[in-house]
Amino acid sequence: MNLLCGTKKIFNRENRDKKDISSMFKDFCGNCNIEMPKWDKVVGKSIRAADRTIYPIIEVVTIGNNMPNFRGIEIFPIALVIEESGEKYAVSLTGEEINSDELIEMVFKESKKQ
Repeated sequence: MNLLCGTKKIFNRENRDKKDISSMFKDFCGNCNIEMPKWDKVVGKSIRAADRTIYPIIEVVTIGNNMPNFRGIEIFPIALVIEESGEKYAVSLTGEEINSDELIEMVFKESKKQ
């Protein structure tokens, strides 16, 4: 069974507070001993295009359980952070409002680590 197929519909982004997700997840999975889904935002590999550097921001949803052979992962590109001519800005890929400052800080905090 593909539990992640269509997670955007099952775990609707507009209803992401923990209470809603928990009840939806319990209704969906019953007693199947599966962890609550975990959402993370990660910075993808940078892309050079002429005088621009583009950093994809990816949302990762992970579902698993205590069995070592079960893990489901689904990824969603949500934004691009672009650096050009000394300027840095973010563009949403979903049409939803984004916190540009947060994403820019995330990207350049990551690049300083490397």
